Amino acid sequence: MSNKTSLAILLMAVAIAGCNRSSNALNINTQTPPQPLPSVPSGTVASTQLDPISQTTQADPTQSAALDAPTAPQAPTVETAPVVETPVETASLEPKPANSEPLTHEPLAGSWNVASDSSQCRAILAFTKWSGGYRATTLRCNSPELSTVTAWDIKGSKVVLVDGNGSQVASLGAVGAERYAGVTASGQPISFSR
Repeated sequence: MSNKTSLAILLMAVAIAGCNRSSNALNINTQTPPQPLPSVPSGTVASTQLDPISQTTQADPTQSAALDAPTAPQAPTVETAPVVETPVETASLEPKPANSEPLTHEPLAGSWNVASDSSQCRAILAFTKWSGGYRATTLRCNSPELSTVTAWDIKGSKVVLVDGNGSQVASLGAVGAERYAGVTASGQPISFSR
């Protein structure tokens, strides 16, 4: 087969593939729009006859304009149930206590800034099963203790870092949104933040 024939077959295949569209290509949104909700009646309307407007040609300067204005009809009275006061819950900007929500693995996976021995120290918590829990590593940390981290897991309400032997290197608890603090096995403070 010659190069020209091969090229011609290739160009025809590309042209045919380009022309072959899904039948839904021009009708992107195939779902029907939701039906409108029925209107809710707001009650009955009462009507009364208004007093005729007085036909005075000159306004009396001693009377106020408010007295000359027609008054609106009074709304019918409706008996209502007595109001019972219930306590109102208010939102707080204070962080939730560490034990208010159970820890899960998914939101913890990723890169964390580690406040320990170096301003550039990072911990990477992967979501890959590993001996001792899930795979973990530390980067640019000066501490020999932190450089041994190979895995992480959740034990109760704590994030636990372990070494290759399965020994606990550090344990951290939630202290706010995207913040965890604790101590290493040697008693040194450690915290994670994003």
